[in-house]
This record gives sequence, structure tokens and C-alpha cells, in this order.
Amino acid sequence: MKGARYWSRLLLMLLPLAPLVQAQAPDEEEWEASEWADVMVAPPAAESSLDISEVTLSRADWLAEIGQQADAALAAGDWARAEYRLAQALTEYPDDAATRLRLASLQFGRGALDQARARLQQGLELNPQQADMRLALARLLAEQQRYDAAWQVLDESRPPLPMHLDYYSLKADMARRSGQCAAAAEIYRLLLAESRVGAWWLGLGLCQRQLGEDFIGAFQQARASADLGMASQHFVTQQLEQHGTAQTH
Repeated sequence: MKGARYWSRLLLMLLPLAPLVQAQAPDEEEWEASEWADVMVAPPAAESSLDISEVTLSRADWLAEIGQQADAALAAGDWARAEYRLAQALTEYPDDAATRLRLASLQFGRGALDQARARLQQGLELNPQQADMRLALARLLAEQQRYDAAWQVLDESRPPLPMHLDYYSLKADMARRSGQCAAAAEIYRLLLAESRVGAWWLGLGLCQRQLGEDFIGAFQQARASADLGMASQHFVTQQLEQHGTAQTH
């Protein structure tokens, strides 16, 4: 009896749940054995479709991107931003000469000569044979009329002359302006063997006159050069006329 009463109470407790269970479960007749089999098989684990990979730019690509950002900043008139991005590139790759030269040129352009000079000097410490950087530093020093210092910077390296005519042209000019006319005349002759430029003929003539040598031929060559500026043409003509007058007296 005790067992019968126990099961009766249990049945009464479960009866309120029966409608809910019947409402949620479909009739057994609607299920076939194959469908039950499908339900009972555990579904395969879903494969992740998210593929995370890190893209690392090469040195050249990264520097090119920084250069483009600097270009955009300059186009917008934001020089400070352009300098910041180039300085950031140098922090990452201090040996990149092109970036260093560009940053130094921006600093030079806004009159920050000391900053530009420091940038170039740091670059030469990393790569003493960088001819373009030496040339830029020498031009900066020449702008400050520090001709001896500019000559010294250029004289510390010997890049191939045919590939670096501007380098040797400035070197000759700095030698002449710093009173080293013998060295300057030698460089001018080497340059004229490559190309008969009027300014080089004039420079040679000035050195020859300073050294007490015959300068007339060099001045005549300078006057006949099509690339010599009007002011230089006038000066050469005046010097030749004065020399001719002196010769006749």
C-alpha cells in the first residue's frame, strides 16, 4: 500500500507538467528511425573561417609610405607634420640617406640651419662615403660663408668625378674662395676635361690671375660660353678690356 500511495503522489506532481511536455514534443508517429539517428549523432565542430595574419611592410614599402605621408602634409602646408614623419622614419632606419637628405632640406628651407647641419653630420658618421650628403652639407656651410669648412667636408672623400660633377664644381669654388687657388685650378682643369662650362672657365681664370698666371685664355673661353650668366659675361668683358688697356700702356 505504501508503494501504491508513493507512486500516486508522484503521478499527481507530474500531471501539471504533462500538457507542457506534450505541447513541445511532436507525436512519436512523425519521427522515423533515420531521423532519430540524425538527431542522436553529434554535429561536427564548426571550422573557424576567421584567418588572422599580420602584414609586415618591407623597409622600402614602409619608407615609401612615410614619404607619401610627408608629401601629403607638405601639400596641405603642414611642414611640421612632414618633418615629424620623416624624423620618425629616421628613427627606424637611421642609415636611409634619401630620407635624411629630404628632412635636412626641409629644415634648411625654413632656416633651421643648425638642425639641418646636425642631421647631415650624423648621416656622414653612419656613412662617410655618402657623396650627396657631403655635397648637401658643404652647400649649407657655403650658405653660411664657411668656405674653409665646406672645402674640408668635400676634400674628405673622392667620389668618381664623371658621376659627381656638381660635387667637384663646388669643391673647386670652395677651394678658390678659401684661398687655395692652386688646388682649385687643378680641379677646374679636370672638370673642363669633362665639359666646357663657362663658370668653370671663369673660375680657372680667376685662380690663374690670383696665382700670377696668364688668365686671358680662360676668360676668353668664359666669354664665348653660351651658358655664362649676364652678370658674369659683363664682369669677364670688363676684365679683358681693363687688361687690354693696361697692355697698351
